[in-house]
Amino acid sequence: MSALKKILKVHKPKTNYKVIKEIAQRWSPRYFSDEPVSENHLKIIFEAGRWAPSGHNYQPWYYYYTKKGSSEYKKLFSTLNDYNQTWAKTAPLLVLACAIKNSGESENPFAFYDLGASVICSILQAQSLGYYARQMGLFDKEKVRELFKLGKNLQPFIVIALGKIGDYQTASKEIIEMELDPRPRKTDLAKEL
Repeated sequence: MSALKKILKVHKPKTNYKVIKEIAQRWSPRYFSDEPVSENHLKIIFEAGRWAPSGHNYQPWYYYYTKKGSSEYKKLFSTLNDYNQTWAKTAPLLVLACAIKNSGESENPFAFYDLGASVICSILQAQSLGYYARQMGLFDKEKVRELFKLGKNLQPFIVIALGKIGDYQTASKEIIEMELDPRPRKTDLAKEL
């Protein structure tokens, strides 16, 4: 059995109840194809994020993206910690998701929650188009702020590696071992009050 087939078997949905396939089949690969994300698909992915719900409809999010091979990609990649750099280097696209902290005169207490809603809408849309995403919170946020001259109101929050699944036959043994680790989910997460 090929490495990819073994990995896909480990990540095959094992939901307790039937949920939509984009949720059940969502997982975060660590090895991507070199195939670029098409411009049209990028527009659709960000459009999905645009329609996420947000408190008072403030839409407190902003995205920056960069394609592999560009100087901006190298800069954003340089802000990732060593663990994330191990596998993120294969992603054809890196996305920086930022929260807009203030809405008008005051700080928006829901900005990060709303950003998360926008991110998951974008990721589920990407998956429906054949792309996968892996989100990374371990990166140097201050370095990102300096490198890209972000305004004070923008808080860099997550970097997303985005692309199609790669050929795991060429992946390192370390990455394959990480991917073969099952993804258990807790089962006790809700009860009636």
